[in-house]
Amino acid sequence: MTCWGTRCDPYVHKLLTGAEWDVCCHSNLVRAVLPYRLHESDIHDVLNVFQVTGLTPDEHQYFVKPCPAKLGDYFEFFAEIDLLCALSACPHGDMSVATWGPQAGDPLAVCRPLGVEVYSVEPELLKGWHASPVSSYQGTHGMQLAETAVPHADAPHRTF
Repeated sequence: MTCWGTRCDPYVHKLLTGAEWDVCCHSNLVRAVLPYRLHESDIHDVLNVFQVTGLTPDEHQYFVKPCPAKLGDYFEFFAEIDLLCALSACPHGDMSVATWGPQAGDPLAVCRPLGVEVYSVEPELLKGWHASPVSSYQGTHGMQLAETAVPHADAPHRTF
């Protein structure tokens, strides 16, 4: 079974077709963060809003469906830390037009505008609220120092 991400990317496209392709949300996001001295590895935690994609339960085939969003639908969140948000409207429109295969149409006909509004919160709404503390995690990822490491029973004995 193929494991799919939350957005189209040129890596999966290359694996599936052998062709180079950067007309996708992932490439849009990469281009959006570059002016901020960020890189592809800085793009994570994508929110797939107003898009219906997935794998079929029977044959695990990737599918897309037309966007169910209507004029006036919105997504709202409160950021507790400073964020740089990059927005990518799917270059293939709302998925109501096939973008590959014999029935392929023009996705520009179904591209919809997206709006972004950033608000300041009224100070009285923040009374009693405190920013989350920075994690005190030490970053060992389960690795122990050599003195305390316990070798696996089947592993050859090594001196650290």
